[in-house]
Amino acid sequence: MYGKKILDILKKKKIEIGDEIKIYYKDTKKEFRGILLPKQLGSDPNCIVLKLSSGYNIGLDISGAIIEKISSSAVVREVEKKGLKKEELQQEYKNSFVLVGAGGTISSKVDYLTGAVDSKLNPQEIVELYPELKRFEPLKAKNVFNLLSENISQPEWEELAKEIKNIFDDGANAVVVLHGTDTLCYTAAALNYALEGLAKPLILCGSQRSSDRPSSDARQNLFCSLLAAEKKIAGVYVCMHATYSDDFNYLHLATRVRKSHSSGRWAFRSIGLRPVAKIYFKEKQVELNPEFVLPKFEEKQKIILKNKFSQAVHLAWAYPGLKPEEIKHWAKYDGVVIAGTGLGHLPIYSHQQELHKKVISELKELIASGVVLVMASQTLEGRVMLQTYSTGRILQDIGIIGNGCDWLVETAFVKLCWALGQSKDPKKVKELMLKPINYDINPYSSLEALEQEE
Repeated sequence: MYGKKILDILKKKKIEIGDEIKIYYKDTKKEFRGILLPKQLGSDPNCIVLKLSSGYNIGLDISGAIIEKISSSAVVREVEKKGLKKEELQQEYKNSFVLVGAGGTISSKVDYLTGAVDSKLNPQEIVELYPELKRFEPLKAKNVFNLLSENISQPEWEELAKEIKNIFDDGANAVVVLHGTDTLCYTAAALNYALEGLAKPLILCGSQRSSDRPSSDARQNLFCSLLAAEKKIAGVYVCMHATYSDDFNYLHLATRVRKSHSSGRWAFRSIGLRPVAKIYFKEKQVELNPEFVLPKFEEKQKIILKNKFSQAVHLAWAYPGLKPEEIKHWAKYDGVVIAGTGLGHLPIYSHQQELHKKVISELKELIASGVVLVMASQTLEGRVMLQTYSTGRILQDIGIIGNGCDWLVETAFVKLCWALGQSKDPKKVKELMLKPINYDINPYSSLEALEQEE
């Protein structure tokens, strides 16, 4: 918050955070125009911060300056138009695009005391950073929580799904979720399963640079997400940069996307299927992939909330030398997703017969006790094939689920959390797991099709 001196000036001029203002210096005849931003922690008490049209932020000393208001923020203009109180406006979502805040780098800004970034911005503040978002008015904002994505798990998936259903039930046309990138694919998959009957666009986006930095990819990712939502597609998607530069974004299916680079703008990839669309930022165009028959947009949709996710699910990585003692510990879970090697293997079949007999025995005991074991592959592309090698046939005979599935490890984990949230009956869970939902299991993957073409 600004100090008393600046606040008094702003109050006198009826200026609020998010308004477009002009600052003019008589002595130098210099003029600056931009969006008024909140005060940065540790900044000069005589300075105010503007977001220029170039995207850069600038701190300006108010000494000897003439400050004038150019226009109100988008929220204030909408309030004035409808004659509502600001808090009433935030609860009206009919025929609106709604930004839902969940935290992450896209909701972060630089902490000038430490030099690091911290998750501090709410979605309304982000709207006010980017004047070009006026295109999508009425554009509303709701902050659900503000967490770095590594801290978002089953309880947050449940809360987020509930809030999004309420927003759609209020008549929103589309929802864009601002989320950290590290676990974005997990949350996208979770919302895909939790919102049955969704017939409007729900798009998740994040950024690899904080929103207050000139080099941030947040502006383009957010704008392209809203452009995609304008196409009136239906379902859950992820929208992120496609290349090193700012030419276009990809729109990915929620069940087929993975973060494949720790920091690159182009980090997100569609796995097993091509992206749903290319979205061109400068041209403001959306190029849908004709290979997909997307779910139909419906103005009147009936979402069935299935947002219960089990927290008693483990993700285990298969590796050389996996011991039966480790497998024994899986007994404390209701379900385990095994990220197997290659076609979906574990070290259970070799010259080390006594050791591997113990591994097989532990796996059998787990399944007999009701623990659901699901196999996925560590590889980026392809599917689990348990009938090719003797190792796989043994695992299939034991009762491990997943033969023929090309699901991603992350998607399989989330789906098992969801399936066990719907039922504790292993037979019912198996049925839910093996039912294809929004391309999470493909009868014939695009990679295999490409291999046949070649």
